[in-house]
Amino acid sequence: MTDELAAMIALAKRLVASGIPGTLSTLFSAQGSTYRPLGSMMVSLPGTRAGGVSGGCLEEYVARAGELATRRASAVMLRFNTHPDSDGDAPVLGCGGSIELLVERLTPDHVTLLEQLASALQRDESSLLACVVKRVGQSLLVTREWLRNADARELRSRHATVDADTDVLLQYVPPMIRLLIFGAGDDARPLCDIGSSLGWHVSVADRRARLATRARFPNADAVVAAEWEDAVTALESSPRTAAVLMTHSLEDDARVLSLLSGRSLSYIGALGPAHRLQWLLEEVAAIGARLTDEVRLKVRGPIGLDLGDRSAAGIAVAVAAEILAHLNVRDAQPLHAQADPPAVECHPGVCLVA
Repeated sequence: MTDELAAMIALAKRLVASGIPGTLSTLFSAQGSTYRPLGSMMVSLPGTRAGGVSGGCLEEYVARAGELATRRASAVMLRFNTHPDSDGDAPVLGCGGSIELLVERLTPDHVTLLEQLASALQRDESSLLACVVKRVGQSLLVTREWLRNADARELRSRHATVDADTDVLLQYVPPMIRLLIFGAGDDARPLCDIGSSLGWHVSVADRRARLATRARFPNADAVVAAEWEDAVTALESSPRTAAVLMTHSLEDDARVLSLLSGRSLSYIGALGPAHRLQWLLEEVAAIGARLTDEVRLKVRGPIGLDLGDRSAAGIAVAVAAEILAHLNVRDAQPLHAQADPPAVECHPGVCLVA
């Protein structure tokens, strides 16, 4: 569970328990560019909020306007776009898109919903949550249902219009990402912290009990101090699992790699320069282990994107970024390199963007 979702649940529980009228806002539909994906949520009341539905430009306004609107109705739809209304005080989106926000009066059922969402994020398979909004006269009727055995191959949330009075948001909840860190040295600590901040399930394992401790890795979901056979057996894996070998010992890395050969993994990375990866594969052969072709092709070394920072924290950022790009099937190129450049007309003393 992400820190943001945990904060949303905590705030929602406080508001419901105290009887203070709060709201739950959901990014229901969007056109063009937006800062947040469909399904993003926020729990709020004026002056206090957790979560978010934009890049920060709408949140306080939505908290105020939503609280006022839900005094009269249990749910309302707020719309925002790039251009301001003629005389309204609604903020303007800076990303060039337009969005619809479903804002609901906060109830105990919403606390349950957020807890279910947190539970879904801890599974090794994806989920779909259908949010159906039906217009009945001047009111909105909102129903939600978890879809079982639903087709989630698009790997994204999407909005659809069912008929003139009904719209639906299919919220895609991705499988949990697991990060297995083998080696509990000082350089493993920032990687653990970054993985945890991303909402990944992070496990740290080492046969050296003095290093693999909860005190050194307070943000890890699991810390295992055991011989490698027992450690690998104790750790769960899935097709959304990344394993990083950073024991700083060829023999230990080779032993772990051989034990991982039959596991379901998406990414395997070995810390160190390119020639060390060849030494590692030779060491695996030397201990009499055999790697499947699939595993051999998955092993990466050196690991991480080329960010030019060789500090432990810098390497951790580079490794986490590469894992994210791999799991999301991206090439990790700068976004500006993928965009069409703006048309610029240059005249003496001035440049005009068309």
